[in-house]
Amino acid sequence: MIAFAAYDGIRVVRRIFPHGIFMISLEDLVYWLVISLCFFLHLCQVNNGKIRGYVLLGSLLGAWIYYSFCSRFVMRYLTEKIHYLKKRLKKFREMTTIKLNKLRKRKKPEESEKEHEKN
Repeated sequence: MIAFAAYDGIRVVRRIFPHGIFMISLEDLVYWLVISLCFFLHLCQVNNGKIRGYVLLGSLLGAWIYYSFCSRFVMRYLTEKIHYLKKRLKKFREMTTIKLNKLRKRKKPEESEKEHEKN
């Protein structure tokens, strides 16, 4: 279930920030390498490295349960939260840009006065 939830996180990022096929492939490769390593280390720690049927069955069952009952809600919730944060950051950027533009406009007349005084 944890592995599937981590992949949902990657899927949400892909929805919010679209990528090209190369980046998607690279993300998938890194994801599967990390998940495989974690699964292997867990098997070594718990079962002395022996692959047992109930471990595989439990992993598949956990993935199916998560996908069937949780994935849709997690995806929706995370997508909404990230969209909200993106909107807030966009507003913040717009406000700071407007304030910087106003400051620049104020400085320009002052600079022209200084230049006029020098001449």
